[in-house]
Amino acid sequence: MSQNVSLEKIITSLNLPGDQITSVSLHSPRQLEPQLFSTTSRLLIVLDKGSERVKMMNSRVDDAVISTIIVNKSLFVKDCIGEELGGAVAHLLLIPYTHLAGEEFLKNMEANYFKHISMESLRNLVLSYRLSSTLFIVTPEYILYDKLKRLSTIYPPSRTYIRNLDKKSIEINLKKLEKTLEAFVYEDYLKKHSIGFSPTEKLIDKILTEKILIKTSEDFEHFFKLYMTTRQATLLDVLRHATIDPSTLTIPKMPEPESYLYTITSLGPQPFPTRLTIEEFIKNIEGVDAESIRVRRVGGILNATYTVEFYRGKKIERIFIKKYLNWSDFKWVVAWLWALGAKNFSIMASTRMSNEIFFINKLIELGFNTAEILHINWKDKILFQKYIEGENTIQYIKNRGLEKIGEVAETLGKVIAQLHLNDVTMGDCNPFSFIFGNDKKIYLTDLEQCSLKGLKPWDLTELILYTSHYLPASRVEDFAYNFSKAYLENGGKPQDLKESTMQKYTRLLTPLTPFWIQSRAIRGIQKILEEKGYH
Repeated sequence: MSQNVSLEKIITSLNLPGDQITSVSLHSPRQLEPQLFSTTSRLLIVLDKGSERVKMMNSRVDDAVISTIIVNKSLFVKDCIGEELGGAVAHLLLIPYTHLAGEEFLKNMEANYFKHISMESLRNLVLSYRLSSTLFIVTPEYILYDKLKRLSTIYPPSRTYIRNLDKKSIEINLKKLEKTLEAFVYEDYLKKHSIGFSPTEKLIDKILTEKILIKTSEDFEHFFKLYMTTRQATLLDVLRHATIDPSTLTIPKMPEPESYLYTITSLGPQPFPTRLTIEEFIKNIEGVDAESIRVRRVGGILNATYTVEFYRGKKIERIFIKKYLNWSDFKWVVAWLWALGAKNFSIMASTRMSNEIFFINKLIELGFNTAEILHINWKDKILFQKYIEGENTIQYIKNRGLEKIGEVAETLGKVIAQLHLNDVTMGDCNPFSFIFGNDKKIYLTDLEQCSLKGLKPWDLTELILYTSHYLPASRVEDFAYNFSKAYLENGGKPQDLKESTMQKYTRLLTPLTPFWIQSRAIRGIQKILEEKGYH
């Protein structure tokens, strides 16, 4: 602001009651001239009382013409806390300002607004990626550019100011956002990393239990509020002083928010936009013989899973790749329809991928063994994992003889009991999801249907009856007995074991395991329940 223009002159020129002023601030996107009136600066005046409408106008102070917004305190507070006006006024706090009056009040409102926009970005992230959001690393840059991009898209008047934000102004905002995110760490909503912050399970639970909105509906709500605010403003005054500004016609160019978003993998933080193909990922590994790369599809015709083999030096190495299919993967559509009313399967590829990524890391955190994540191609829904050298349950029994059935049953019973004690359920708990590793460890795989506090009886029904399909009929009762015994002795609840024999679950396995085989398994379960005194 030019040296000869005082706050008193501004108030007088606008014919405002001096005793009603809460704050006055001059917002300029160019920090090299933070106190000068210019075509890119805006004056914000907050009054203790006043009209319930926002007043937007151009005003003249001495020889300077400045864009001015006048709003009452109540409306401004609501816009800062929850964008009640769609952020039409509060967004000015993203434009670094010089306070002319009411410094403490403005700092308070700024803190509220930065908290709101940070939570808004985090909410959108969680609603898009759900449980796997704990594997994302969010930076202050991501929050800032996410907000600026959405704001400039739905509110053209903001574009001039956003376009003119200089490097110093950006740095000021980033420092304020970092302070906001640090406060979320204190509330246990975020976890601090060296390059940013990750959502915690507490934050994800908070967001997913709120009224669920999709990102586009939130943007529409903002757009509607902004429209109503502008419409309620003294539009004739705006038009009277308005000049045609071409800069409001186009959305300003700015960095993509996702360029500042990262995913945690066992190889370190990975930029979110990275979308390597199988060949590109392998060729990035040091010492790989590009001519030796072999991609082999594994599993059934409906499974989009691959093993990639290659030589690194003179040693052969492998990685496991999963491509998540959508409705074309009718395995899950059929499963969902068949189990309707008893067990709900996740069908959408993005949900299954998000779920599996979360539970891979969750199980590792809880002390279970599973295949570590090497790379995530979010866009194409491809997951790269460490390859587990070993055999699934059925292969293990087949290759080592039927005398191993009791040992296998006890091992599986113990693992499932430990899972259930941690309130984790597999969802699709079949014998092929358990790998008996060459290192003598048991690995859990195919975790896309896992859940927290899910149907434990269904896990037991599926694993026992699915496995029974591959066993000689004479060994089914012993398998079920030994599995159930280990399950109970390792903390599994008798009630869950009882419920696993209920028809609403067992009928779902009838196409695979006929009822006369099922009856042998149920007999084994009931036998141990009676022995333990659970009738």
